[in-house]
Amino acid sequence: MKTIHLIANAHLDPMWLWRWQEGCTEALSTFRTAEECINEYPGFVFNHNEALLYEWVKEYEPDLFEKIKKQVADGKWHIMGGWYLQPDCNMCAGESMIRNISLGRRFFSENFGVRPKTALNFDSFGHSVGMVQILEQAGFDSYVCCRDGSGRYPFNDSDFVWKGFNGSSVIMHRAREFYSSGLGNAGRKLERFLQDAGNEPVSMMLWGVGDHGGGPTRKDLDDLSKIMEDNKENYVIIHSTFEDYFNELRELKTEFPTYDKSLNPVCPGVYTSQIRVKQRHRELENALYSGEKMATAASLLYGREYPRKVFDEAVRALVFSEFHDGLPGSGIQPVEEDVLRMLDYGLLLMDRERLSSAIALSAGQEKIKKDSTCILIYNPHPYRVTGQLSFEMGPPEVRDHSKFYNPKAYLNGKEVPTQCEEALCGGPGWRKKVVIEADLDPSAINRVDVYFDALDERPARVAIEQPNAFVFDNGEMRIVINSETGLMDSYQVNGKEYLQKDAFHLTAIDDSADSWEIRHKERFNRYPFALLTEYEGSEFSGLARRVGPSVRVIEDGEVRTVVEALFGWHDSKAYQRYILPKKGTSFEIETGVYWNERNRLLKLEIPTALTKGEYSGQVMFGHETLFGEGRESVAQKWTALTEDNSMLAVFNQGNHGSSEKDGTIGLTLLRSAGYAGNDASSRSHCYTEMRYYPRMDQGERIFHFKIEAGDAQALTPVLDQKAQAYSEAPYIFMLAPSGQGEKKDAFITISNPSVLLSAFKQAEDGNGYTLRLYECAGSVSEATVTISSLGISENVTLQPFEIRTLHLDEKARTLQTADILD
Repeated sequence: MKTIHLIANAHLDPMWLWRWQEGCTEALSTFRTAEECINEYPGFVFNHNEALLYEWVKEYEPDLFEKIKKQVADGKWHIMGGWYLQPDCNMCAGESMIRNISLGRRFFSENFGVRPKTALNFDSFGHSVGMVQILEQAGFDSYVCCRDGSGRYPFNDSDFVWKGFNGSSVIMHRAREFYSSGLGNAGRKLERFLQDAGNEPVSMMLWGVGDHGGGPTRKDLDDLSKIMEDNKENYVIIHSTFEDYFNELRELKTEFPTYDKSLNPVCPGVYTSQIRVKQRHRELENALYSGEKMATAASLLYGREYPRKVFDEAVRALVFSEFHDGLPGSGIQPVEEDVLRMLDYGLLLMDRERLSSAIALSAGQEKIKKDSTCILIYNPHPYRVTGQLSFEMGPPEVRDHSKFYNPKAYLNGKEVPTQCEEALCGGPGWRKKVVIEADLDPSAINRVDVYFDALDERPARVAIEQPNAFVFDNGEMRIVINSETGLMDSYQVNGKEYLQKDAFHLTAIDDSADSWEIRHKERFNRYPFALLTEYEGSEFSGLARRVGPSVRVIEDGEVRTVVEALFGWHDSKAYQRYILPKKGTSFEIETGVYWNERNRLLKLEIPTALTKGEYSGQVMFGHETLFGEGRESVAQKWTALTEDNSMLAVFNQGNHGSSEKDGTIGLTLLRSAGYAGNDASSRSHCYTEMRYYPRMDQGERIFHFKIEAGDAQALTPVLDQKAQAYSEAPYIFMLAPSGQGEKKDAFITISNPSVLLSAFKQAEDGNGYTLRLYECAGSVSEATVTISSLGISENVTLQPFEIRTLHLDEKARTLQTADILD
């Protein structure tokens, strides 16, 4: 007979249409009711995941927690999933996903002695294919989701093999009936399920009140018991667990269809909604993982105690922010503020720890030199980082206010190109913004000694304006910015053109109030921003009694030229800065938007010369081909368009949504949807009363991108390294060194740019340290990992996109393969 596994659960969003405090109290109520039902209904099994909720129960109702422990031991309460919470599964870095699983694994192992084999994310908006390798290495053999982007699949089966990178795979179940049944409706759901379940010999049905908590109700259990009894001659219907379902499935079925891509798209509006959350989340990821590397170096080189508790706190703040209604921006406005507060808390912790580690790592630096100011830069990466770096400082002493004090910098004792730019204080006073051309030693402190020459006036900016255009040429790349439109008309690298005219134009597009869905279509209205007039631009710039052009060179020197253009449309304005280095083939874009629109989205559009190219992007520990035809895609730190052997790549600082059609990349910057709002056309009760309704992301928002083009074969293996160096930037601080201590060489180096260091931290059990490597070029890569202070030099070979976790025993001075959750 057909077996149906009933999976009782209580999907409980810790925050969504309510704040986390209400999520906490609802968890207490839900768990209390579930424990009572277990005692009242023989054979009933309750399933629940998310260590966060159990932590709340343990803290606020310890007696209930002890009862749950007994029910788990008796097999009546099942710990499913075993993660800390159900996160967004597209925008989190692979390293962040590992921390989520690790937090949950430790909690459930220490408190319940269990280790689930089936992972789940019922409500997450799509699932990155990069998860599969993480799941397999973490000991999961199966995975369950409800939102799966199933429109792309060439089959209708609910169960299939999901293939990931490096040969990894898990058995996947997509629960089409969804996770909840509503209050008192489980019986009706089961009756429908019996009619629609198909001919498979085994299936499962999820049920429970759901969303705001609530798992079983007594009415549900009574109704289910009656249906089970009435159908006992045709079906075996049992209260069960995921593991029991998959065990029976494997016994009855040996062949499954396969799928080897991300389970997307699902609700693509969440890739952009509440952009501040996404940018701040990326900032904390970068600060945390670079901070761990710095703390590890300070511990192993100089004996500084590793601040384990502080990092644990920061990880919890990060992981909580990644909840699938937090990071995606699908919650109400107070939830947005709560998530930002969590992220700011984590960043505050990392600010303190990174400075403390940096000061420890500065041991052995000579005392400050006469008439100079000292800046120290720690490069946390095991490879050299090159490019332009900026920092603010003050001259040792301003002797004559009639003079302009121009900086001259020496990096590690060697003079480097230097220029002075406008400081944040907006004046020529004693604060200076210094920009240098840097080439930083790996995994080490780099020293910049800055001297100042007293000049009669500030050096003049080089005139690069030609008729109707600003033309910039550094010998490697040539860029043309149209002075009548403020847009980029040409970007050539080594003589090859990569853009069409009017590149980097801002376009507002009619959208909707829906937080989850992007509903704009080609037929919808598009509104290009236009260059402001001189008077409009000067007023927007805040110039006092001065009028100037809306396209102008605002900085120029030995290191770079910065061209600024001012735009506007309707109630919104924007500035755009093209940051053009005097060396290299890449440049940066800074876009500041003052957004005052409703139910519209904003894209930064880049019409490229690669009109028949393939669009791809970074996902968790890998790369994937993204959608074309103007469909919204999700990626992490970069996207790229490749045609033949030419590539144009865009690196971002927390922007995940984009589209591509006929060679035009559309970076989605903002969505002014409602908070947790559905489109009024499909949900008639939303936004219909005569009142003011707030919209997301009103006001000032700032975006940063880096653009690079060139030979695709040369760029592809280093895209992830370039993205890591751009996001996880070197740590810069001012210090007058004491001159004491011993200066050490590079802490760790890795010889191959296709093998990246994802993490270097203290091991979870406090014994030794964990290094996590991954192969980022999609090919077999060999590298030498060197930790010179410990006399370690290990050769490693990684398969395409392989994740490799190593354990460092500093006493034995060895590197050994370790569990991914170590």
